[in-house]
Amino acid sequence: MSSKHSVTSPANSGQPADPVPFKSGFIAIAGQPNTGKSTFLNAVLGRKVAIVTPKAQTTRTRILGVCHRPHCQMVFLDTPGIHRPGSSLFNQAMVRTAYEACQDVDAILYFVDASRGVQEADRAILARLASGEDSAPKRPLVLVMNKVDRVDEVKLFAHLQAVQDLSCAEVVPLSALTGYNVEHLLTLLPAHLAEGPRFFPDDQWTDQPEQFFAAEVIREKLFMHLQKELPYSLAVKLGKFQQRLPVLEKEIWDVDATILVERESQKGIVIGQKGSMLKLIGSAARSELERIFGVQIFLKLWVKVRKDWGEDRAVLRDLGYPTPEEQEGMS
Repeated sequence: MSSKHSVTSPANSGQPADPVPFKSGFIAIAGQPNTGKSTFLNAVLGRKVAIVTPKAQTTRTRILGVCHRPHCQMVFLDTPGIHRPGSSLFNQAMVRTAYEACQDVDAILYFVDASRGVQEADRAILARLASGEDSAPKRPLVLVMNKVDRVDEVKLFAHLQAVQDLSCAEVVPLSALTGYNVEHLLTLLPAHLAEGPRFFPDDQWTDQPEQFFAAEVIREKLFMHLQKELPYSLAVKLGKFQQRLPVLEKEIWDVDATILVERESQKGIVIGQKGSMLKLIGSAARSELERIFGVQIFLKLWVKVRKDWGEDRAVLRDLGYPTPEEQEGMS
């Protein structure tokens, strides 16, 4: 903590020291796909609020996580990976969501994979974020070189030297997976926040409803068990999510979900021979949902073909992904 924030009082003044000012603010977590943004958020909170898989573009929407400290409340906004969306409405929605989340924040953490270093695409994104585009004021930008556990010191040093020309408030190497330097980064961030209120009570960690987590856990298991590009053609729409009544010895919840695919051939892959793949995915999802919610879960999964659902504005809206036109209207 810098001297201007230190708690001091004149000697023998007889006056109590001024209390440590409480700081709070919103911090966006941005970067290209698969740079460890969601792993970092989960590490900071000490609990899982964002699904994580080895595949890029796992995160599809903005996920809020609240980090409570005695004299600070940091509200993190995990965002979809920023990439070239092409003509896909769905991908345009994800990228726009990421930039929108970076508008009204107090600081931005920009994640880079340490094994690759800062690429030209990163520089273009950083320039846009640092310039205060999208009618947003300039925000302190912290460059986070993540996954340092995967590179040797020589390569890491070279990557760190290569970013000296960037206009960043801080450059922090860390490993969200192992926890290396995560706490160090958290001690640096309050300096970039202003004095403010507690936006969330101490027992709240996110603003997402339970139904959101249920659908995300199912989607995570689809990503983990299905190969190649198929997971990117899938979406999960939650149906029933309710407590079974009457409550007997153990609380039971009934959860129904529909897995949307784009083609009939994809439906067969998701279901598997004699339903084997769907059973595997359902079992893995049910087990994690029971651990998260602490109740017994009866999970039913269906697979439905919805041709080119990623280009269907009605489907995107129903899944909670606003189209670019709708996002423009919310700006």
